Amino acid sequence: MLKHWYEAKKTHKISCKPITLKVDNHDTGAVAKKYDAIIIGAGPAGLTAAYFMARDGLDVLVLERGPYAGAKNCGGVSIMAEHTHKLFPNFWEEFRCERIITDQSYWWMTEDSVLSTRFQSARLAAAPYNRFSVKRGNLYQWLADKATEAGAHVLFNYTVEEVLFNDGQATGVVAVNTGSSKFLANIIVLADGANSLLAERSGLAARVTPENMSLYVKETIALPASVIEERFNLLPGQGTIIGLIGYPTAGFNGTASIHTFRDSISLNVGIAVADFAQAGFNPNDLLERIKKHPQIKQLIAGGQTIEYGGSLIPEGGYYAIPKLVHPGLMIVGDAGSLVNGTHGINLAMWSGFYAAKAAHSAKISRDYSTRKLSLYTELLKESFIMQDLKANAGVAKLMRDLPYAFDLYSRMASETAYQVSRVYTMPKRAKRIMVFKKLTSMQPVLKILSDAWKTLKVIR
Repeated sequence: MLKHWYEAKKTHKISCKPITLKVDNHDTGAVAKKYDAIIIGAGPAGLTAAYFMARDGLDVLVLERGPYAGAKNCGGVSIMAEHTHKLFPNFWEEFRCERIITDQSYWWMTEDSVLSTRFQSARLAAAPYNRFSVKRGNLYQWLADKATEAGAHVLFNYTVEEVLFNDGQATGVVAVNTGSSKFLANIIVLADGANSLLAERSGLAARVTPENMSLYVKETIALPASVIEERFNLLPGQGTIIGLIGYPTAGFNGTASIHTFRDSISLNVGIAVADFAQAGFNPNDLLERIKKHPQIKQLIAGGQTIEYGGSLIPEGGYYAIPKLVHPGLMIVGDAGSLVNGTHGINLAMWSGFYAAKAAHSAKISRDYSTRKLSLYTELLKESFIMQDLKANAGVAKLMRDLPYAFDLYSRMASETAYQVSRVYTMPKRAKRIMVFKKLTSMQPVLKILSDAWKTLKVIR
């Protein structure tokens, strides 16, 4: 494997002399240029792949259906500074990060209470930092600019409808703009996000199930920086991320969070698509549920909604990852289910980087077979990406086996905290017995122990 890595890292001079072919262009029969690689999707995975391919001398085309990078996204996320720094050294000096995350909290919520854990540290505010909150639109545009500056061609308002194959080898795509056109390449990279229709239509991945896909809704609320810092107890320029568990997802397993930006905060919440179908309510109902909670209500008071949207996130985990390499084709980022709750954006970017290294190696040898492009999956396997996903491979099944876990145990934790805080006119031993009986009326002891054992076997 070290040999593979060396070959991927070694500098080679690559000829970028354009290749032209006579092709059927549906309506013009024009002569089309053949690229080294075509990347479908201008998200973090696709744009990172485009940047490193172009930097290494490949002729790269990115096709994005939106009018600009990040057009289909709203709100923000956190990115891991160390992971991003290894790809783009000192990125915080050129990219507009929102806040340095120095505060991480978790809230176990019921309809009228919050049990929280919170960690704050000045050490997290020192370079090379730990996490930053970022606006998705700004991040995507920055990556698009980086890719363009490196020499990649990025075209917007192009919807790719079909991947072209010749004897099983991917050779190009059919895309629609004002008309239908063919674009040819030696390598096709699918970076078209969760629920990749191109992978499904091409028979490269099975249809995503409602159980393995979550729908998240997001709202960005503008507030003055000073108000955010006062309400969240933050120093100027520093930020917090709060994970919300229990009440926000209305009895279903799912997650919600609050991210703080310079002059706004983002609320987001999501559950499995299958759970929405079972519940009978719409995604916005969850968001309104959060906003009406007494603890959240005071945090967003006086704010103005400036963005609202939704997104699909693959939640199937390690066992839902499709075959990522095919003759002349690789699948990266969310399209390959390479995502988890902590490292979503960073996993996507690193998968794009590894795909770029495989493409570079394939270009040198002029071999675009599955065997040659499998350098991509070899690098993935040795990285934190696949190791992390594999270590937590059973989480998706655990959430299906314990559908009540987040709601029930949040209620039990809240009830425990309430009873501990409450002063009764009874001996302490009697109080402990009373609390024990209350909790075991909510969930029997053997079931609690069984759930804890199942969880410990899965979470590593």
